[in-house]
Amino acid sequence: MRRLTLVAAMFLLAASGARADGSDAFASVSSLDAASRARVESSIAQARAREPGTFDAVRSVVTHADELDQKKQGRFVAMAPILRGVARGHAGAAMALLEPIVAPERFTLPTRPSARVALRSGLIEAAGDQKDPSAAPVYRAILVTGSEFYELRAAAAALGKIGNDADVALLARLATTPGPKQDAVIAGLGSCRRIGAARALASVRGKSGMAAIQLLRSLSAMGSPWALALRDAAPAAEIPAIRETTARAALAIFLTTQEDDVRSEAATALVVIDHPDALQWVAAAKSSSPNLASALDTLAARLAHDATRTR
Repeated sequence: MRRLTLVAAMFLLAASGARADGSDAFASVSSLDAASRARVESSIAQARAREPGTFDAVRSVVTHADELDQKKQGRFVAMAPILRGVARGHAGAAMALLEPIVAPERFTLPTRPSARVALRSGLIEAAGDQKDPSAAPVYRAILVTGSEFYELRAAAAALGKIGNDADVALLARLATTPGPKQDAVIAGLGSCRRIGAARALASVRGKSGMAAIQLLRSLSAMGSPWALALRDAAPAAEIPAIRETTARAALAIFLTTQEDDVRSEAATALVVIDHPDALQWVAAAKSSSPNLASALDTLAARLAHDATRTR
């Protein structure tokens, strides 16, 4: 029952930026200046000339978004995997996926509110996988002018995957600034494996409930040694600091939260990050947090015997 309540809370949190009548802008890129828009449009045109089939495939998914929505099992269609499937392995895929956002007037867009949310966030998420620097102005524009949770989360993740210094600084500022964008950016920031992003997440305070759990999931995703081992996942020199920063942040939440569900999620994050010094930190914490001695013993046992550990 407790878990069902958390899931319901997550949906309410995520939906807070969406207009119930579906009349919100499809995905605002109104802050794109004329030069940036011209460069993006040029990239779209060049990519279409090289890979017209990819653009046709994306258009087909967009056209059938309402139909897919009618057949969905949950609240939203899992649109990102569908779009990844039609774009994977194709040069210029990011531009094909972002054209409906940059130039929505060229498409027959869905009318169902849930289809619109699923489609636009799915387009951004799938485009973000390409790590295409020419797409970065679109993600920045969405972060500046957007308001819908899933759209902002996808844009934060996409920009974070590109990971240049200026954009990491932008994401860090949004993640640490209380306001309507903060939780969505935190939710997407786990995809940005840069030390500046890790320090931003570690500095976030005052989160509770599903917001705290989402923060921990981003720390876990960012600090996972499995993810960091992937080629070009993060600058090699930053990886040790990313793991230590995310692990220490998860332990700090474990020690300070009053919520059992949040503490459980923090323990899971520590197991996933699997920092080699975590057991020492847990042992040291027992002297300063005697009221958590039993919980810390349980955490230490998990860390010592986790079957998925990487060391």
